[in-house]
Parts: sequence; structure tokens; C-alpha cells
Amino acid sequence: MSEFLKRLSKSLGLSYTWWHWRWLNFKKRWAGFFSADTNVVRHLRSGQKMCRKCGALAGADERRCSVCGSKLPTAAGNFFYKVLGLITPGVSPVTAALTAVMGANFILQIVSSGGTALLSPGLDSLIRAGALDSRLVASGEWWRLLTCVFVHIGVVHFLFNIFAFLSVSSFLESEIGPARYLTLFLFSGVCGSAASYLLHARVVSAGASGAIFGLIGFAIPYFRRLGSDRGRDIRSFMTRWALYAFFFGLLVRADNYAHAGGFAAGFLLGSLMEIREDEKRRRDPLWRIAAGFMALALVGSFVLLLRSR
Repeated sequence: MSEFLKRLSKSLGLSYTWWHWRWLNFKKRWAGFFSADTNVVRHLRSGQKMCRKCGALAGADERRCSVCGSKLPTAAGNFFYKVLGLITPGVSPVTAALTAVMGANFILQIVSSGGTALLSPGLDSLIRAGALDSRLVASGEWWRLLTCVFVHIGVVHFLFNIFAFLSVSSFLESEIGPARYLTLFLFSGVCGSAASYLLHARVVSAGASGAIFGLIGFAIPYFRRLGSDRGRDIRSFMTRWALYAFFFGLLVRADNYAHAGGFAAGFLLGSLMEIREDEKRRRDPLWRIAAGFMALALVGSFVLLLRSR
């Protein structure tokens, strides 16, 4: 089995060793979580903070990292990071939250369909879950441009997108920060949905692949601008993923208009986003406002979806 996984990882341009290390680290952290030797309560009560940018430790009252100057999380945010770290060790908080929303929506879709949505959901099941239907969007249900990002067409579609999402997002959130990352993902998802809506005469579409293509599209120009050996490796990795996913989309007749729209949105942000630390600190408030707006739009979209049923 391990040989098969090694060959599969190599064909996809992935590092089997990296993924295997993450799995072993996950098991170790969970074993420690349930161990009597680990005082989880003391860990959660501690006010000590860790810089999300460079990993340096800081006191509970400090607001900026003494090493890199980045802003430290508030007490509430620090507690939130710790809880997510215990639940999903090795996964960044926004990535974990987005994965949880996708998973919860998929489970609700299966339950509400009586189990039929697990393998081959019907059109009615997809529409109830929040899929993009061009006729409904034209009639005023604009929120489907966002909710459809978290809807999947069966378990194979769901697992493939989760695998792709975690593969390409594993380092992006820690690289650019939670606010920029959340804005990038949701903005790319909306742009992918908008491209699908505008370029198809009639479409019912669902899935996170447009947003995932946005992450890929972002990384290519962003890491090219950094110009390091690591940046070149990441750019090459993302380019391979884009080619694999695009041609796979052609084979299975996926919505490549959504892929192209998400990719273009991500590429635009990757070409414009700050790479110098002083510029990042100066524009942090703007990105937090943008992330807050996108998060409110997501919550509001699901509220409107529930009210429309």
C-alpha cells in the first residue's frame, strides 16, 4: 500500500514523505491529547501566545511579535487557535474551519437526502444544499454564487476536492496570514461561480474547485515575485497541479469555466499582494476588514439559503 501511495504522490508532484510526516504528527498529537501525561486544561488556560508568522513565543500581554514585528492574536483569538490546534493538529485555523464547513454541509446534504446524496445526489438535493443554478441566480438568489463552493456532487467529488484543497493550502495560510488567505479563498470561489454563471447558457454547478484553482493561481505569481529557490519549487508544484486538475476536469466534464474564473482571480491577487513585511503590516487592517466582509457574506448566504427553502 505504501508503494502505491508513493507512486501516486510522485505522479501528482506531491511529497509522500511530507504527507506521511503530517499523518504521523497527527497521530502523535492525538495520542498526546488523550494521554494522562498531557494537561490539556493547563494548555488552554495559558495566555502564552505564538506568532502565526514566525512561530516565536510571546507573553499574554504582548501585542506584537518581538522577533518579526507581526501582530499577535487577541486573547480570544489565541484560545481559538489552541482549540483548533488540538482538534486538527498540523492544520492552520482558517483551512480547518473551511474544511469543517465543507464537511458539515456534505453531511447535512446526505442526511436530508436519505443517503442518496452520498454517491449520486439528485438535482433537488444539490439545489437544497446551495448549488449554483443559473435560473435561480437570475431570479435573485445571488448567494448561491458563494454557497455552491461548499456543496459537492457525491463522496468522490468531495474527497478529491478536500485532498486537493489540503495539498495546495498546506503552506499558503501560514505564508500570507489568515485574513489574506480567507479573502483569497472566498473571493476566488465567488469569481469562479460568476464565470460559470456568465459563460454558461444554463448551468447547475457545485464544488470548491474554483476556489482551489484560485489558490493555485495565486501561488504562481506570488512565489515568482519572491524569487527564492523555495518560491521556484512551489511555483513548479502549483503549475503541475493546475495542469493535472484542468485536464482531469476535461476528462470528467467538470466546470472548467469556474476553474478558469477562480484561477484568474487568484492570479490577480497573487500579482498584487504585498510581499515586503513593512507593506504587509501597513495593510493588515484592510485585509482584516476584507476577510470580515467575506466571512459575513458567507454566513449571510447560508442564512438566506435556509430562508429560501
